[in-house]
Amino acid sequence: MTGFSADWLRQREPFDLAARHQTLALQFREALTPRPPQSALRILDLASGSGANFRALAPVLQTDQEWLMVDHDPLLLAAQRTEIARWAAQHGWHCQDQEGALSIHVGTARWLVRGQQLDLARDLESIDLASCDGLVTTAFLDLVSAAWLDRLSALLMRTHRPLLATLTVDGRRTWSPGRPADYLVADAFLSHQGSDKGFGPSLGARATPHLAAGLAKVGYQVSTQTSDWTIGQEHREMLLTMAREAAGVAIEAEPTNAPAVSAWLAEKLADIQQGLLSLNVGHLDLLAVPAV
Repeated sequence: MTGFSADWLRQREPFDLAARHQTLALQFREALTPRPPQSALRILDLASGSGANFRALAPVLQTDQEWLMVDHDPLLLAAQRTEIARWAAQHGWHCQDQEGALSIHVGTARWLVRGQQLDLARDLESIDLASCDGLVTTAFLDLVSAAWLDRLSALLMRTHRPLLATLTVDGRRTWSPGRPADYLVADAFLSHQGSDKGFGPSLGARATPHLAAGLAKVGYQVSTQTSDWTIGQEHREMLLTMAREAAGVAIEAEPTNAPAVSAWLAEKLADIQQGLLSLNVGHLDLLAVPAV
């Protein structure tokens, strides 16, 4: 799988946090039933990266929690501990190592976070989802194939656990002001999203509809809501990152378009310099709850 740096995940986290659909997060909380009753909620986070999903959802879930954070990248698992400890300190919460896990005390609640390195492309079925109360993932499903999502659906069908999948791209990307070459770059970007990221041909913008349809067929109640990034003129560094990434991906996807894409990037950089540019990036959040 193509790696993501901790620096990039740190840069995008505020935009993710602002975009998340809070109603679905609250409904996910309501769908969780601790096993056994009165015990800590046990949450499994797939492709957990540097722990942004935990930082966003733990305060929403509020009560005692035990998180298993699964990722293939050992560097991100190491960064995860650092980022979570820093976040806890910023909030004045006591955080300590407990037999390799992080234990965070928030009022009367305790949140325990443990990382696990796992190749999700190969070993998804080795996950003991039945021992958890709910499954979460963020900014991940657009990287995987239809076949992998079908494997995930089968795992959920066997275990009857709720799923909250946030911030999956849906293909919408609107620059303001628009430029004639926006469509050229967007088409190349969407084409690149369909490449193999280690899980087979990626579904990209089709991931959420595919998973929603598959889970609905096996009796899940599925809800989706938009969770768009809004990157305003004041967010110059993020706009620079997004414009340069889009140009790089577009040229990689179709090298013959390099002159046109380079001219497009120069226009975007000029717009940023003048404080004119903004960007909306479409995402979808999905909540799937098994039928009672």
